[in-house]
Amino acid sequence: METIDIQVEKQQQLIKKLQKRNNKLQRFYDEYQRVCRNEEERIKELNCLYQVARFVVIESNMDAALDKIVCIVPHGWQYTKDACARITFKENIYLSPGFFESKVCQSEKILIDNQAMGAIEVFYNPELASGSNDLFLIEERNLLKGIANIISSYVEKQRNDENTKLIHQQLLHADRLASIGQLAAGVAHELNEPLGNILGLAQLSLKLAKLPDQAKKDLGKIEDCVIYSREIIKKLMEFSRQSSLCKEKINLNELIDNSITFLEARCIKEGIEMLRQYTENITITADPNQIKQVITNLTINATQAMKNGGKLIISTRKDSKNAILSIEDTGIGISGENISKTFMPFFTTKDVGEGTGPGLSVVYGIIKNHNGDIKVSSEPGKGTIFEICLPLEEN
Repeated sequence: METIDIQVEKQQQLIKKLQKRNNKLQRFYDEYQRVCRNEEERIKELNCLYQVARFVVIESNMDAALDKIVCIVPHGWQYTKDACARITFKENIYLSPGFFESKVCQSEKILIDNQAMGAIEVFYNPELASGSNDLFLIEERNLLKGIANIISSYVEKQRNDENTKLIHQQLLHADRLASIGQLAAGVAHELNEPLGNILGLAQLSLKLAKLPDQAKKDLGKIEDCVIYSREIIKKLMEFSRQSSLCKEKINLNELIDNSITFLEARCIKEGIEMLRQYTENITITADPNQIKQVITNLTINATQAMKNGGKLIISTRKDSKNAILSIEDTGIGISGENISKTFMPFFTTKDVGEGTGPGLSVVYGIIKNHNGDIKVSSEPGKGTIFEICLPLEEN
């Protein structure tokens, strides 16, 4: 009996030892499984980050890039099948397939120049939250922050590329204007003298006695054509900045009123409502005749764009450095392909006989000569806005 008890005791000790070893192996196995799951999650996260980075490198179109990014984001999270994502940037929203919104969410701001311009959000199915207080891993929070940083860098690069392209276009435009200005000055100088002679001879001939009616009519046409040509030359001279500036202190609002007085009757006749929206006490130092020419040119262009009536809105305001004059119409607008050519010499979309000379390039030259700036924005069928900035008198 004693021998049997000893054997049973030994067997029980062996069983306990095996159970301990088994528990130890189980713990090793569980730890191994946990490490494997963690490694799988890290691989998913790294793959997600890689795909996001790849899209911003190969995709030049911002909308297309953000569309692709929002679709790949849920694949980097632990419960991929129960996850969805949303990216908001400015007024645009990008959603992953099968998007839903829930309270189980984590988000990260998209910062541009330290200002929040949007956000990226990841949502989980709310049914997952029943057994856990926080479903999101620390690594996933870091991943979301990394994706938001990539998007921020991408947007800033796109903006810088656009600015570089715009600056390049402006330099080409300025170079073109400078070349044409030099050519215009030479052409104007050469044409002034013969045109003066033609005008003088035509006017002398008109004073001859017993001049046939047909000859008078023909000489009158010659006189009109010469005057018309000299007006173009005058504009060419102004465009090439050969005329000197006579600057003085000007009340901008009063100058505008003086410039558009003659337009009021025309606007009433053509069904155009003229609105003035002035900020008081705006004084600039400028050549009144040249600024008056700018206002006249832009307002006439605005009325010509509203053949079926509309609104002509003339407004002034100021900031710390500049007086800002805005001339807005509700006319036919300017197409996208033509708006970049607006200030090019002799470019016009008007019918033959309606537009003459260098056109808005003269306006551009006058404003630049006053150390100012002019911008145009337009939408076909809705209207055009010209905005002029001129330094305030105290500056």
